[in-house]
Order: sequence, then C-alpha cells, then structure tokens
Amino acid sequence: MKLRSIILTNVRRFAGQTATISGIGDGISVVAQPNEFGKSTFFDALHAVFFTPYGSRNKDILSLQPHPAGGKVEISVELDLPTGRFRIDKRFLSKPMARVTNLDRAALIAQDDEAEVWIKALTDQGLTGPAGLLWVRQGVTTLDSGNKQANAEALTERRNLLSTVAGEIDMMTGGRRMDRVRERCVQELRRYASDTGKPKAGGPWKETRDEIERLSASVAALTRTCRDLSDALARRREIEARLTLLENPATRENQATALGAAKALVARAEAYAEKLVDGRKSVQIATLTLQDRAQ
Repeated sequence: MKLRSIILTNVRRFAGQTATISGIGDGISVVAQPNEFGKSTFFDALHAVFFTPYGSRNKDILSLQPHPAGGKVEISVELDLPTGRFRIDKRFLSKPMARVTNLDRAALIAQDDEAEVWIKALTDQGLTGPAGLLWVRQGVTTLDSGNKQANAEALTERRNLLSTVAGEIDMMTGGRRMDRVRERCVQELRRYASDTGKPKAGGPWKETRDEIERLSASVAALTRTCRDLSDALARRREIEARLTLLENPATRENQATALGAAKALVARAEAYAEKLVDGRKSVQIATLTLQDRAQ
C-alpha cells in the first residue's frame, strides 16, 4: 500500500477549508512546516481513516472537529495497491459515511460498513519487519491496547524495527563511511559551484544558466518575429479581401457601368465647355460692335 494524497475538509484549524497533501511519491516524503501549522492534524486524520469507524464519536474524532465552528469532519486519502489506485472517503459526526472508490474504473466498490471491512482488510495484515507498516503517531509512546498478546507482539515489532534502524545508522555513521560520503558530496558540489557559492566557470550549473540566458534571448527574438509575421498576415488578409471584392463579376460590372456613366458625363461636360467658349466669343464680338457704334 502506497499513500498518494491526503485531503482534509473542516478539520481542526482548517475550519471551513480544504487542505491537501498530494504528489506523495515512492520514496521518503518529509512534511516540514512550523509548529501549529497543521502537521499533526494530517496524521491524526490519517489514523482516523484507517483505524476509526465512520460512525464513531470518541474523543479522538471529536478532537478533529474545529472549535467553535463544529460541523462535519471529512477526510479522504488516495492510495496505490497491487490491484490499482483507490480513494477512501470518510465523513464523521454529521451524516457519517464511508466510501471506497476504484479510481482506475471510476467505480464505487464499497460503502459504509462494507467500506470499513475493506479498510480493515488493509490494516489487518500485520507487520513483517521494517518493510511493513510503520505507524508512529505524535505523543503515542506506550503500549495500551489492553490486550497482553497484542502488546507483546507490538513490543517485539518495535524492538525489531529499532534494531534495524540502529543497524542502518551504524552502517552510515560508523568508521570513515560518513567522511567518504561527505567528501563525495563536496566533490560533486565543486563541479557546480565555486568556493563563494557562485556558478563555477565551465561547470554544469554555469553552462545551464548561460543556456537559459541564450534561450531567453532567442525566445524574445522569436516573439518579435512572430508579432511581425502576425501583422503581415493581417495585412495580407486585408489585401486579399479587397482583391476578391474587386475581382467579383458583379463588382466589375458595376464598375464598368459607373465608368460608362462617367464617360458620358465627361462628353457632355466637354460639349458644354465648347458651347461656353463660343458664347464668350459671341459676347466679346457684340461688346466690340456696340463700342464702335457708340463712337
């Protein structure tokens, strides 16, 4: 079982809000935030999903309810199993419910009591050493299940786990192994950075930054080119539209008709101009004749 996301709605400090931790991968995941930021809330909610029935109103569930707002508490988790990806949804206190959905098939596979049976099957497999489920809640340091056999088994598992972890720590920190690891880290760092922490000339970090600058300049130049091409295409579309209109048969016929009418008007104007010239000459002759008679 691999946890992939946790979603809380209206839980403690997240009153009236939804808070999510998502993108949980296969390796070690670290949740790091200042105190009172809600880290413990996520883990207590996770514990409620797997180990507390949806109809419960015990003190742990009541402690998840935001104060003084109150209201329903909703928790969802997504997880991967060998058979696919699943989502568990639980709502506590107000209209309680439990639901299991197969996300690969988008199908509801169990609800309420059947969902609890399905969840219980996940958590009843027992621990098989460090490869099993390690579940440590903040503040839980005692074996208080009330069942002697269960307490003894849990104590044995804790001792086995502690021995394994201690062995791993000894392997890493014992002798000169840690010195070799540190020296290797320093050598790798020197490939990338100078002693002042700046990108080292000729190193991968400096080359990458130079490449980013070069590509950024190229992007700017290509952006300008794209803008110019876009303007040119717009002008081309405008010219093509005007050309299409001019080459339209109806438009050409209208132009020919208008041109013929214009020519006829020009001819009439020219004839009128000739008459006007002749009239002016006649007026001049008449004026001269009258002057001669007057003398």
